Amino acid sequence: MSSVDDLLAGLGDARKAVQRPAAEALAAEMQSHPDLRDRLASLLEAPAPRLRWGAAYALSLAERAPLDIVPVLLEALGADDGDLRWASATIVTRIAGSAPQVLDRVRSLATSSSALQRKMALYCLRDAGARDEASRAIASAALDDGDAAVRLAAMSAATILAPGDAAVAERIARLVGDADPGVSRAAAATLGRFGVDSPAIRGTLEEAATSTDEALRRAAGAALSRLGAGARRPG
Repeated sequence: MSSVDDLLAGLGDARKAVQRPAAEALAAEMQSHPDLRDRLASLLEAPAPRLRWGAAYALSLAERAPLDIVPVLLEALGADDGDLRWASATIVTRIAGSAPQVLDRVRSLATSSSALQRKMALYCLRDAGARDEASRAIASAALDDGDAAVRLAAMSAATILAPGDAAVAERIARLVGDADPGVSRAAAATLGRFGVDSPAIRGTLEEAATSTDEALRRAAGAALSRLGAGARRPG
C-alpha cells in the first residue's frame, strides 16, 4: 500500500489525531499532484460518514471554496460530535463568503428534523452576516423553536442579523419567561445588547430583576443598565 493510500485510509479514522494529519498531508500532496483531487472527491460518496467528512476536510484545506464538499458539511452539522459540527460550520461559512448561493442550502436546514442542524444553520447564518430578509425571518421564527438550544442560537443570530428590530426584540422579551432557565437568562442578557428600548421591554426586565433566580436577576439588571446608557426607542 502506498503512502497516499495510507493517508486516504486515515481520513476515515475515528481518532482525530490520525484523521487530521492525514487530511493535512493529502492537501499538501494535492499541490504537486492535482490528480489526487479526483480520488478525494470520490470519497465524498463513501458509505462511512467519517470517511466522507475526512475527504471534505482535506479538500477544504487544499481549496478556498470547493462546492462539492458542501453536502457533506451540511450533513455533519447534525453530527453528535461537537468538534465536527463546529469545524463544518466554520468551513461552510468560509465557502459562503466566496459562493453566497451556499447560504440557500444553509437556510433550508431551518426546517430540518434535526435540532442540531437547525441550531448550527443559525450559527452559520450569524457568522456569515446574512442580513437578507429570508435569514432574518428564519432567525426570528426560530425563537419559538421547541428545542432550547435552537432558541439560544436564534437569539445569538438575531442579535447580528436583526439588530434594532422592535418586533424581534418583543419576541426575545417573551423568552425571558421561558421554562428553560438558560434560555430565560440569555433572553434578558440579549435584550441589553439588542438595542431596542420600550416600556414593555423595560417592564419585562424589571420583573425579571426581582426573580428568585439570581443569575436571571443579574442578567436583567445588567440589561436595564445598558438600556439606560442609550438604546433605540421604537417609533
